[in-house]
Amino acid sequence: MNLARIEGKFIVLSEAVGVSAYDFNFDLHFACDHPYRIEREELCVLRIGPIADYAAEFNDKLAMGLRLVNSPAEHTRASELESWYPLLKEFTPRTQVFDALPSAEEIESSFRWPLFMKGSRQTSKHNPDLSIIRDRSHYEWAAQQYRNDAILHWQKPVIREFVPLAPVAGSVPGKVQPSVEYRSFWWHGACVGWGRYWYQVAPYECPDAEVGLAVAQQAAIRLKVPFLVIDFAKTAAGRWIVIECNDAQESGYVGIPPQALWQQVLAQVVPESDGEA
Repeated sequence: MNLARIEGKFIVLSEAVGVSAYDFNFDLHFACDHPYRIEREELCVLRIGPIADYAAEFNDKLAMGLRLVNSPAEHTRASELESWYPLLKEFTPRTQVFDALPSAEEIESSFRWPLFMKGSRQTSKHNPDLSIIRDRSHYEWAAQQYRNDAILHWQKPVIREFVPLAPVAGSVPGKVQPSVEYRSFWWHGACVGWGRYWYQVAPYECPDAEVGLAVAQQAAIRLKVPFLVIDFAKTAAGRWIVIECNDAQESGYVGIPPQALWQQVLAQVVPESDGEA
């Protein structure tokens, strides 16, 4: 892992994960020093990919003198749908989280086909066959796949109302149809970067995207997570909704220039000797 103090303001502990939309070399873009000993407790951001046990990671880093930007409770509120959904119900499709895969009968008592299925933290790489479930027979097949899927099997299953999104031109093999969707990064309630979620297709613009960003801002205010990601999209009917939330430490940059994003973060942070913003 690379431990770098960025512009004298905070520490980033990073490790390349081999994903171009996530990895970023701070040393190439910012003035960094690399302390071998932490003299006092310092603010720290992790960029090491998915974190299996955040509470353990938090305590481990705190013992080194590194205070992760999000507490374990804040990480859960950002990452687990059953934690953030109650705070954002009116901004996002109707959702139910289950402890185990429900029967088709249970689903039909509350939802209509088609529906959207995912894990409590993420989909299986946006695989449409495991996300957009057409009918009962499709669900029976998808439920078996869910149990054996490397990404899904450990997550609580989530059933969501299927809301068609405004499509954009192009496609990405093996993934759901790209839509008018954006990712936004928030640092203590301030937007430090936002851009196209579907960076793999031709650039798309939406004249009222600022309306969607305002919805994301309302979500950020409610969640009160220091370093947060909110994905928002436009429905086919023209409404802006929240698609997903996450701890920004684990999130890829997608279509957002990472250097510009971190410059905005740095602008928000006051050196801790003067008090943190």
